[in-house]
Amino acid sequence: MRSYSALLLASITASQLCAATQDNIVEWDGLSHAQSYDRTPRVPINGEAFTVRFQSYKDDLTNAQVLWDDGSTQSSPASIIAQRGPYDIWEASIPATVATAMTYTIEIQDGSDTDYLGPDGVRDDQVGAAFVIDSTTFEHAPRGATPVTGGVVFKVWSPNQATCRVRGEFNDWSLLNPMSRVGEDFVAFVPGAQAGQMYKYFFGTSTWKPDANAQLLVPSDNYNSLIIDQDSYVWNTEGFSPAPFEEMVIYQLHVGSFAGRNDPMGSAPNPSRYIDVAARADHLADLGVNAVMLNPINEFPGSHSGGYNPISSHAIESALGDVDDFKAMVDALHERGIAVLLDIVWNHFDGNENYLWNYDGSQIYFDNPVVDTPWGAQHDYNTPEVREYFLDSINLFMGDYRLDGYRVDAVMSMVDSGWTPQYLAGQVIMRGMNDLIDQRYADKHTIAEKYDDDTWTVGDTSFGIGFDAQYHNAYKDSIRGAIFAEGLGGNPNMGSLAAALDGTNGATADKAFNYFELHDDAWPLNNHERAVRQFDPVLPSNNDEARGLQTLGNGITIMSKGVPGILQGTEWLEDDGWEANRIDWSHKVSNAGVFAFYRDLIALRTTKPALFANSAIDIFHVNDGADLIAFERSGDDGRSFVVIGNFSATTHNEYTIGLPRAGDWGVLINNDAVEYDGNGVGTSGTFQSEPTPRDGFSQQTTLQIPAYGFMVLQHNPELPGCSAADFAEPLGTLNFLDISAFIAAFSSQNPSADLTEDGSFNFLDISEYLSVYGAGCP
Repeated sequence: MRSYSALLLASITASQLCAATQDNIVEWDGLSHAQSYDRTPRVPINGEAFTVRFQSYKDDLTNAQVLWDDGSTQSSPASIIAQRGPYDIWEASIPATVATAMTYTIEIQDGSDTDYLGPDGVRDDQVGAAFVIDSTTFEHAPRGATPVTGGVVFKVWSPNQATCRVRGEFNDWSLLNPMSRVGEDFVAFVPGAQAGQMYKYFFGTSTWKPDANAQLLVPSDNYNSLIIDQDSYVWNTEGFSPAPFEEMVIYQLHVGSFAGRNDPMGSAPNPSRYIDVAARADHLADLGVNAVMLNPINEFPGSHSGGYNPISSHAIESALGDVDDFKAMVDALHERGIAVLLDIVWNHFDGNENYLWNYDGSQIYFDNPVVDTPWGAQHDYNTPEVREYFLDSINLFMGDYRLDGYRVDAVMSMVDSGWTPQYLAGQVIMRGMNDLIDQRYADKHTIAEKYDDDTWTVGDTSFGIGFDAQYHNAYKDSIRGAIFAEGLGGNPNMGSLAAALDGTNGATADKAFNYFELHDDAWPLNNHERAVRQFDPVLPSNNDEARGLQTLGNGITIMSKGVPGILQGTEWLEDDGWEANRIDWSHKVSNAGVFAFYRDLIALRTTKPALFANSAIDIFHVNDGADLIAFERSGDDGRSFVVIGNFSATTHNEYTIGLPRAGDWGVLINNDAVEYDGNGVGTSGTFQSEPTPRDGFSQQTTLQIPAYGFMVLQHNPELPGCSAADFAEPLGTLNFLDISAFIAAFSSQNPSADLTEDGSFNFLDISEYLSVYGAGCP
């Protein structure tokens, strides 16, 4: 026992706690300093003291300092103050000075290797550009409105106008605050201005415009911009990092239609708000999903929208709440271990109320002549300042709002030559987005809505455009084709489904985003309705066929290779659409068994390595005549699961299939089980395989498989009451294989290794494992 303990501690220390090593080579890819986002205060003025933060890969650096020059060269030591995901967060304090301008550079060391970080990136020597603090030009201020000591600094990009003034509540909307031109920007410091006040820019003699970089707008008052203090919210969670992408089950959530209809949590306005989602975070935790993917929440015209008609890349939708409400929603989800991804729309802005159009009296944000998409005009991605406008929003949403990734809408309309003549510029901004995220937010994930299943989309930006995953079109078409063929009287194609299950067109499976039904497929605005309503038009659309086919389609999706996603309301057989109508929470009671089905299935998918996106799949049984398919999922943990899908209306009372392993098997999931609102048809419990060759294996079994049936079998099923230390097969005994499996789970921060259930992975979990290992199995 003592030798196992020593090995366990050593292995975890090496694999989990060392994302990089101190090897006399600074890892440049992990270094970043996002200027105002990494300073406190963000925009220091008039020589006041401030702190500088930067990040490096964990355990990479041996020393760091900030070299600064206010007329004489000085230095301030940096130290690690926090960790986030794969990064150490370093901080240095710069004392007050009488100078109104200064420069600084960050010096980093890994043993004998010394490098320097400046605004032009990382370099080997100190000679080069430095970060600038200048209280006259405010070169160090970001575009937008930034609260500072004694007032607010305003900066706006306007390359063509001769004059600009900032007008707002702080000066009674007067002309008292002219802005100074600095390069292509106008800049002004307004004493006494403060967070919560409204303002606009006044270009020339007649052009009023909201701030392009405003973080909140007031549509009810002519789209005035609001000054926001991003540092006022006090977070409850610190250092949250999302689950590895291959372990995710993603829940698509539309904030405005999520809450309030027959809702046991109480009423909510229509549209529902960020705080209403926060109040219902326990529902998502109970369901077991470890990521939500929000439909777009950037400001759009009106109060009700799917979100795909934005007018800003920075401002969040004000009808759903304010900035602190949005952060409280993210905070509540993070507290429950749930990552938050955001659907972003960079391919166009809405044609109505598009205040960036002819922004300063000239066309600076859009192509001129106009390049149209099917939904609106395309932005001028050839212009660096336009690209910067979008890329800066990444630090806002992934930094200030702590989001965990993006789904990027209609990527093909930006990067494919068949969609736009400006496809090369679209590729540049997509690479820029993914490069920035890979360097500064490497633990966060990006998904491309792109339907050609190529490897270029998910390829490194040296040859591709750098997304972590893309929509797996072949899978979507095959699973929907099979389900709807059966549901609407056709002939499901099991061969097509098998081919889609078996491949991701050369990319690893965690680069394939799979789904049976998401927002486009159930959106009344697109003349689409949910599958259950198509199979059972009589409300509440929950007959055996609708329930069976919906749980079969999503069940296969969740258990296949790739990263699965489901649409809000799927978990209780929602029959209504979304956006215009809110989902009906009464179905959580009336279809409680369906909720239990998804809860149990998702618990398997998120905790068993054999079921993660990249684990092996073997489609060993394809019966096109009977419309039935079976496949094995297996992993390095030694576990084996067999998934069976019956895409026909026929119950097979004695159906024989092969089994990949000899011994005990058990039925873990059957969508027709009584506890899942089914009819109780189908084999249950445990059984032994028979030593008769079948499907290329030496073993077989005969099962009862219900109509529209979805079943999950496990080899050597886990025994109730067995020790939590039993991580590997053969189950029921503890040995070195269990320790190795626990080390692997702990190192990847798999929830199964969080034995103390406190949402973190540390030596308390190791201690608990050693304790339960010692107790053994009954």
